[in-house]
Amino acid sequence: MSCFRYPEAATTYSEFRAWIWSFGLTADSRGMVCEPDSPRKEEMEIQARWFGGEFGREFTGTEGEKIEIVQFGHWNRGAGPDFTEAAVRIDGELKGGAIEIDMDARNWESHGHGANPDFENVVLHVFTDGPSLNRFFTRTDAHRNIPQLQLPQYSWSQGPPDFLPEAFPGRCVSPLSAMNDGEVDSLLHSAAQYRMRNKARRLSVMADSTDPEQALFQGLAEALGFGPNKTAMAVLAQRCPVGELQKLDHVERDARLFGAAGFLRPDVMEMTEDPESHTYLRDLWDCWWKMRDRVEPIRTRAIPWRVSGNRPLNHPQRRIGALSALVGFWEKLPDLWTSPVNNLEKHVNNLVKNIEHPFWERHYTLRSNPAERSLRLVGKDRLRDMLGNVIFPGAIGENEAFWAEYLTLRKVDSNHKIRRAALRLFGPDRERQKLFTSYYHQQQGLLQIYQDFCLEDLSECERCPFPEQLTQWSRGGGAGSRAGEAG
Repeated sequence: MSCFRYPEAATTYSEFRAWIWSFGLTADSRGMVCEPDSPRKEEMEIQARWFGGEFGREFTGTEGEKIEIVQFGHWNRGAGPDFTEAAVRIDGELKGGAIEIDMDARNWESHGHGANPDFENVVLHVFTDGPSLNRFFTRTDAHRNIPQLQLPQYSWSQGPPDFLPEAFPGRCVSPLSAMNDGEVDSLLHSAAQYRMRNKARRLSVMADSTDPEQALFQGLAEALGFGPNKTAMAVLAQRCPVGELQKLDHVERDARLFGAAGFLRPDVMEMTEDPESHTYLRDLWDCWWKMRDRVEPIRTRAIPWRVSGNRPLNHPQRRIGALSALVGFWEKLPDLWTSPVNNLEKHVNNLVKNIEHPFWERHYTLRSNPAERSLRLVGKDRLRDMLGNVIFPGAIGENEAFWAEYLTLRKVDSNHKIRRAALRLFGPDRERQKLFTSYYHQQQGLLQIYQDFCLEDLSECERCPFPEQLTQWSRGGGAGSRAGEAG
């Protein structure tokens, strides 16, 4: 297997990608769509990314102010601004108060914040969009002007959206079929390395902005949640920091997580028939009622979980149970990004084998009857996603030599994202689909290309520039010219 130097191939793909998008792609040819790497995010996801430190700590305000986030504050579980007890330095002056985050600057007025005394102590209004022609000024009920910060477009993309349009073979099938296996391999390698570099940067920014252990904890929570519940798990990890969870015993820890997640409703035990589940829930409730007043969010701030469409093993309650079990084993995990092990995948596999939770090894949900056999807390695919999305990116950010080991990580079972991407790029050629999705990095490279071009094009493939420019890659314009180099 060829091994491309890290991060040279990522730079090559980045330049190739930018070059392709330079071919006259206007709003008319692409439709009304966000620029590459800047998909629109739901408000809670933007809030979670902000609080996780992914945008960094230093910014320039809308009036040119130098803004530094000294303390991100706390998720507000009640009415009022999104984050309380924050500290912000604006042009050298330290201000304490709250931070409000909106998708649009004008939401400040449309949501009634300007007339709400609960928002009087806001020291920074953060938003992603604003009026195109006129400035909107954020003012409180007392007519105090609040400094504004428009976030830079979010660029650490984590892959295609959860629900993709039905795929069909694209125009790139023909030029890709004309490329030899080595050329296609070099393209996927380079796209995968570009994706890896972005993930490594994201984790590094999070670790620098908040705390390395908390960044690792949030990353692992996201990997456990995957797809539909990735953001929900990130928010839960932020509202229940790993440093606080470590101070609790295992029952208190479970109660804190499931209560903050919104799964400990007053009627949940009345609806439970299984004696073991009833006993477990009673123990959780005995702890939860003591901490409920200071932890439980109001209804409008509840974490939105997606329950339907998941296999029983992937129910979000099982994922939370696995997250709690990880915390119980946490002393073995913080050095995963810096530990000089010879085989990182084997090392993590051995660690995960020792993670246990007597209830969640036998149950799918809080109210389910026990399974007939023991269930793995972290399955093969979840483990590989934890390795590929969190552990290897963090390790590679510290030591580029781990890139070569990452290339040996085997694939995850095909899902709808991978299947649709493979169909769009390789058509019905099952042999080629199989050949170029056998390893995790190939799947990641495929998803990156699909995201960069297929999902950014709204012309039904007709005006996408990718197919025509693929010949430049095969002629040596891309990383194919480096295919013989050893890493």
